[in-house]
This record gives sequence, C-alpha cells and structure tokens, in this order.
Amino acid sequence: MNRIPTTRLIVQREVGERLHSRFTWAMAALTALFVVAIIVVPAVLRQPTQPTVVGLVGPSAEALAPALRTTAKAARVAIRIVDVRGSTEARSEVAKGSLDVALSLGPDSARAEVKRTLSPTMAALLQATVDQAHQKRALSEARIPLSKVLPALQPVPFSTRTLDRVTADQAARDVAAIAAGLLLYVSLALYSGAVASGVAQEKTSRTAEVLLGAVRPSQLMNGKVLGIGACGLGQLGIAAVAGLIANAAAREAVIPSTIWLLLPAILLWFVLGFALYAFACAAAGAMVARQEEVQAVTMPLLMPLIVGFLLTYAVAFSSPNTLWLQVLSFLPPLAPMLMPARLAIGQVAAWQMPAAVLIMVVSICGTARLAARIYASSLVRGGARLSWRAALRLGGE
Repeated sequence: MNRIPTTRLIVQREVGERLHSRFTWAMAALTALFVVAIIVVPAVLRQPTQPTVVGLVGPSAEALAPALRTTAKAARVAIRIVDVRGSTEARSEVAKGSLDVALSLGPDSARAEVKRTLSPTMAALLQATVDQAHQKRALSEARIPLSKVLPALQPVPFSTRTLDRVTADQAARDVAAIAAGLLLYVSLALYSGAVASGVAQEKTSRTAEVLLGAVRPSQLMNGKVLGIGACGLGQLGIAAVAGLIANAAAREAVIPSTIWLLLPAILLWFVLGFALYAFACAAAGAMVARQEEVQAVTMPLLMPLIVGFLLTYAVAFSSPNTLWLQVLSFLPPLAPMLMPARLAIGQVAAWQMPAAVLIMVVSICGTARLAARIYASSLVRGGARLSWRAALRLGGE
C-alpha cells in the first residue's frame, strides 16, 4: 500500500476514536476554561483604586492642603481633600464613612481620627506634612527669613536606577509564563501518555498483529502519533481562540504585551514537544506485556516535563537571563516549557528561538528513527516486559 494514504487512514482512525470520547471534549473544555480564567479573573478582581478622602478640620489644618497634595503626589498616593468646619462634624462624617480620616491641628499637636484603622502609608504621609508645617512655623517664629527657610524645607532630588528593566505588565508576564508552562506540561503529559496507552492496548489485545498484516510498523506508529497529536493541537487551538475572545471581552484586564507571540509559540512548542515525547512513548508502549505496566515504563520518559514546569517558576520569579536557564531552555526535553515561558517574560533573543527549534527538530528525527526500530521489533513480541537495554538491542538487530 502507498505510504501516505495508509498513514492518512490511520490518522483518521485515531482522530475519530478520540472525537467520540467524552474525555477528549472534557479536556478541551477544561483547557479553554483555564485560559479564559487566567484572562478574566484578574479583570473581575481588579477594582479601581479609590482616593483616600482626608478631612482637614479648622483653618489651621486647612492651611496644610497645598503641602499635603504635594507630599501625596510625590508618594504616589491618591487623596481627596475636604474642608470640615469642626471636630463634631468631622467625627460624624468619619462614622458615616464619608471621610476616611479627619486631621485636626493644634498648637503643639495633631490628631487623626479614623473609623477603624489608619494605613501606615497614610499615617507617614500625614506625619511628614505636619512635621514640615511645624518646622516652617518654628523657623519663622525664630525670625529666620523665608528665603532661607523654604529652600531648607524643599525635598532633596531623589532618583532610582534599575539594573533589570521592569515593564508595566511584568506581573502579567510572570503569570503568563507559569500558565504557559502548566498548559504545555499537562497537554504533553496527557497526549504522550495516550500514545503509549494506545500502543499498549493494541499490543495486549493483539490488534497490532492484525493491523501489521496490512500496514508497515512505521506507518502504524506515525499514524497514531499524528492522529493523537492532531487532537491535542485542536484542543490547544480551541483554548487559544477562547483566550483571544476573553481578551477582547475583558479589555480592562492587564494582558501581557507578549501574548501575540506567546499563543502561536505555545502551539508550535506543543507540536515539537509532542513529537519528541510521543515517539519515545510509542516505543515504550510497545515494550510492555500488560496494560498496567504503561505508567511504570513511561514515567522516566515524562519526568523532564515535571522538571521543565518547575523551572518555569525560576523563569518567572528569578532572572530569566541567567546563563544556566538559557542553556537549559535549549535542551530538547525542557525546551517545550522553558522557551515559551522565557518568551512570555520577553527575554528571548531573536536568534534563540530558531536555534532551539532547529535543535528540537534534529532531536525529533533521531528519536523517531530509534523509536521506529524499537516499535517494529517489540510490538508483536510476546513474553515479559522488555527492558530499555533489551529493546535497544532488538532494535539494532
């Protein structure tokens, strides 16, 4: 039989089986809900910052209004100042919630009245304003000219220089990096494991012997990998579309600026990562003697997925430019999680992505050739489960 039509028939068979499975549709729905939740939940929880309403009681306190506004602006604290006639009215407004804090100024003291608690930031802001007014008054009473008083009370110019540039959407990028790593980890582990389970089921039920009477082992293996991979890619495609729709609906949410590169990168790295792990899992599934042995034989193969996902936290909360993280992101077993995570942060140089893809493609070709040998020699072999050493020896014969 011609290779391409035969492989296409096997792909259609695999896709058809999974499209009729409730588990496939449930996973697609859960994945889409996960992506939508990442985008929508921050928009729902994020409330606009309300300014703190400060009531200045009496003429002495009202004179502090210009200095209080200047200090609040420098501290980047949103306030709204209200003049209040007397302490009785101020206490009533605080009790009703119309005022957050009422400031009264005496000859040698100041008092802030609040309903429950006063935030440390607001307390420091009021204290600094009152201290500045007290110093100005004391120096003025000492008959020191205002031309000398005012420059002494001006704040010293203060600037901050950051060594690592932090963007306005940095928090959103960190969340996107971890979310991308989790999404790829779950998808790759799930669908690569499905390849091993499918191969093992065909072997233990002796269905493979019937199929191999009509097709070649490589066609059967490639068709299974392509069919299951197409279902996984479709699942992630649904999640990506759902994310874009949620992004359009929740425009007030903080969406990382790297999202337009991240979404296609997730699809690309799923294809590459699945090809690498699926071929290895196909060989592993052909080695088992019972269906129950699938998890034991695939666990060592899928361990790098767990390591890669855990390293996404280092990408998000450490420095993604560290040499060791850059080196690890080029390793084929870890690249499907680390490269998208670094891309979400915005720390991937232009040459690094093509280089990582090229390394991945070479690794996939080598893994596919080795897996095909093990698959062909082990699929119809009876007896106990083969070890990797025995499988590699049989595949080399």
